[in-house]
Amino acid sequence: MWSTKLNQSYLQIIISSSFYLFLMMTSLFLFADTHLNSYTFIVDVALIIEWWRSICYFQTITGELALFHHINQIYWHNQRWYLMHRPLIFRYIILLNLKSRRTGHRCTLFLITNNLKPDDWRTLRYYLYQIDLT
Repeated sequence: MWSTKLNQSYLQIIISSSFYLFLMMTSLFLFADTHLNSYTFIVDVALIIEWWRSICYFQTITGELALFHHINQIYWHNQRWYLMHRPLIFRYIILLNLKSRRTGHRCTLFLITNNLKPDDWRTLRYYLYQIDLT
């Protein structure tokens, strides 16, 4: 078992906000002189709601993270999770598809390099590379 503490990542919030701002500006420019101009308000409200949901999600990525690499389970958010698929591991990002042992709900855990200390980031990547879900 390996465990660490997750910190809130302001880089995730900045990237998400920039992405949604780009989408809003693109929708405003693309729909400006078309017959869809009246729908830009609806599209922008939907994008603002999704942006807020992403910010709320990124604020929940805190607390203890424990990896039980011998049984392919993770302890996070006060419950145990099964790894559903092989983790998607990039240099600065890790995506984990999880399923709760208790409730059966599915969740995607999006970790970025500044959620963890540098040594913990390297160790987590090392253990996740060794997981075989076949």
